[in-house]
Amino acid sequence: MGGSSSPWEVVVEAMRGLTISTQTITFDSGAWHTHPGPMFISVEESTMTFYEEDCTATVRTAGEGFVDISSHPHLAKTESNAVAINAVTYFVPPGTMAAQLRRNEPRPPNCPI
Repeated sequence: MGGSSSPWEVVVEAMRGLTISTQTITFDSGAWHTHPGPMFISVEESTMTFYEEDCTATVRTAGEGFVDISSHPHLAKTESNAVAINAVTYFVPPGTMAAQLRRNEPRPPNCPI
């Protein structure tokens, strides 16, 4: 596919046996957690704030999304009283069960949220 004028490129490398799982998640609050692999997140309704373990925040509104590599504890929550809905596509490592898509983690000591 040579000759592309696109200013960016996406490369996905995966282990044999990778599974892809998609969920629609309704948020009214959040908890610190990790995932076994990267994911694509799309905010479908309302506004979400995604906190990294160093307390930096990324705000996304309906129609926006991002890629989360998920190698560290993070927090996803709505800051208002409104319920937020996300569509999440997980890249699941071989041997990981659907029940293991999220693991709760303690709040990082350097982040009061």
